[in-house]
Amino acid sequence: MLVALALLLGCASVRAAENPLVGTWKLVSFGAQGLTWTLTVKEQAGKLSGNIVGDMGEFQLIDPKLEGATFTFKVSVDGKMYSGEGKISGKSIQGAYKGPDDEGTFKGDKQT
Repeated sequence: MLVALALLLGCASVRAAENPLVGTWKLVSFGAQGLTWTLTVKEQAGKLSGNIVGDMGEFQLIDPKLEGATFTFKVSVDGKMYSGEGKISGKSIQGAYKGPDDEGTFKGDKQT
């Protein structure tokens, strides 16, 4: 019985660690101006959370989701909602964002 429980817990730990989005990413966005960002994503009890910190400040991720290799999220910047979508390939991500005052693309690499 204890062996079965240990195997079950071990499998759950491996499955949680397999989320390719969880960790720290260094990103560059290309829009009206090129900006450098750090994206940090965490997962707790199957729910994603995190933030983006960069040249313009720190912003909490709103409704971050990972479906297959597609990462979607929103952030509120000065009361204006921006949305983004990126595709993960290994330890790289590429995508696009849009909002009321700017839109563009981003790309980056996973650091941890």
